[in-house]
Amino acid sequence: MRFLFLTDTHIGAGPADFHQQPAYPDRLEELLDEIKSLARAGHVDFVLHGGDMVHQCTPELISEAKRLFHLPVPVYLSQGNHDLNRQDAVSLWLKLAPEFFPGQKPQYTIYDKIAALHVMPSQWEPGVPYYWDTAQDPYLTEEQLSQLEAEIRLHPDKVHLLSVHNPVFGIPKEQTGYEETIHDVPDPFRQIVLGRMRAHNMKCVLSGHNHANTLKQTYEGVFATGSSFVETPFDYKIVEVSGSSLRISTRSVDGPFSFTPEYDETRTYIQGSESIRTLEWTFRS
Repeated sequence: MRFLFLTDTHIGAGPADFHQQPAYPDRLEELLDEIKSLARAGHVDFVLHGGDMVHQCTPELISEAKRLFHLPVPVYLSQGNHDLNRQDAVSLWLKLAPEFFPGQKPQYTIYDKIAALHVMPSQWEPGVPYYWDTAQDPYLTEEQLSQLEAEIRLHPDKVHLLSVHNPVFGIPKEQTGYEETIHDVPDPFRQIVLGRMRAHNMKCVLSGHNHANTLKQTYEGVFATGSSFVETPFDYKIVEVSGSSLRISTRSVDGPFSFTPEYDETRTYIQGSESIRTLEWTFRS
């Protein structure tokens, strides 16, 4: 399995909305030219969007997302909180952009001969699944976890990966130079994910949400987040999975551009050092 991971395009966002580096969501069509070239050349099997494809869930922005992400390979969406900011969000996405959701469900699994990539959206508002208003305490429902475990039991010999929009770990102070971890994660959410990884030998979790590249490896596996694709320097990841190894490489979209991107030199930690941007892990002999 070889796929491209990008996240947090926030189609429809304005300049005052949250960003870590200068953001250019209105330039997404141009930024996607490189992704289209990779897809046409057969370098990836599919594209996984890690969430917050749109800044607000409206019919107009979903239709625009569908137009922009009409690529030469399939595009799948792991919904983020901004993709779900109305209570009928799931039905709206399935009506207007069903191709982003295999099986016509927000939670699904992508298979090949070797690997299984499980896409499981974070939940936000207590007691109201697949909806976000203001809450920032992510959780997963028992129904979601049961579905995940059933999918894994069907294919115990595959290499399993998980995509969930909210990270499992915050941005560490060793990366930022700050006194505390930023965008830290509620421990109950973290423990639920770690427990499933230990129980099912899951190798990797891919996330977005914090608009930063992070990489952490623990006893349970690898945890990677991606910076916003529409923020300078327009990063994305190539993820390669074999029966014995995992490789993640972070790349930036090459110019020249029709605009002049700005860059905040005080926040270089968002992109991270080479050790955060690249991983090669052999996990089975």
